[in-house]
Amino acid sequence: MGSRHCSYKGPPLAPHSRPSEATVKRLAAEAEMQQKMWDLFVPEGGIRFGDRRFWVLLSIVLGLHAANMYKDSRKPRDLGLPEGAVRRLPDGGLLLADGSIAKNAEAAPAAQHTLHRVREAGEDDTALGSALRKMKDAV
Repeated sequence: MGSRHCSYKGPPLAPHSRPSEATVKRLAAEAEMQQKMWDLFVPEGGIRFGDRRFWVLLSIVLGLHAANMYKDSRKPRDLGLPEGAVRRLPDGGLLLADGSIAKNAEAAPAAQHTLHRVREAGEDDTALGSALRKMKDAV
């Protein structure tokens, strides 16, 4: 990256209106940190297949996918669902494993949906979830 120069074209500044040397150094350090963060998070050249950032991003995506799949496999199934159904929807319908939606008229009024169910305090809580809940309750 080439050097950038800022040239002031107005009248000369009075010595009392100029920033101090400490302020100039602090601003320069802040600008350098901002440039490092920009270069890290916004790769202007893009992310290429052999680039280290590509492999890091791919690892993060695959890790999150594996964690979600593991979490879904450990989730207890609703015993009142018929064969091939994944979950009960708010309108009483059933979400099937193939992605289609079926109406289940006889089970709709008696069964509660399992989509976007609000968990009670302490129910299936992780360490981070309980810490966040305590912080929210304290405020």
